[in-house]
Amino acid sequence: MGELLVVLVGNLLTMIDMSELFGARRRRARAAAAARGSRVEFPCVLRDDEATSGRERRGWIAVGEGPATWRTPGSEPVPFDPGELTMQAVDKQSVTFHAAGGRTELRLHPDEAPLVLRALAG
Repeated sequence: MGELLVVLVGNLLTMIDMSELFGARRRRARAAAAARGSRVEFPCVLRDDEATSGRERRGWIAVGEGPATWRTPGSEPVPFDPGELTMQAVDKQSVTFHAAGGRTELRLHPDEAPLVLRALAG
C-alpha cells in the first residue's frame, strides 16, 4: 500500500507545472502594480527592425508613467512605439501581435497582453 501511495504522489507531482504556478504569482503582482499606476516591466519576446535588428530577443517592455521602453538583459532601455498591433496567434503560453507591415512581432503571456496593449494604446 505504501508503494502505491509513493507512485501516486510521484505521478501527481510530475503533472504540476511549477513554472506556471510561480509565474502566475509574478503575473498577479505585475497586474496589481499596473493597477496602482506604477511603471511595470512585462517579459516578452520581440522582433523589431530597429530595437532588435530583426532578430527575436527575450526582454521586457516597461509601461506606465512615461513612454514605453524595451530592454534586454544587460542593456539600456530604448523607446518602443510599435504603432497599431494586430493579433496573429493565440495559445496557452503566448499571444502574438504584428505591427502594420510585419516589421514588428511581439509575444506576451495571455494574462498580460491586455495590460500592455492598453498601455501602448494610451
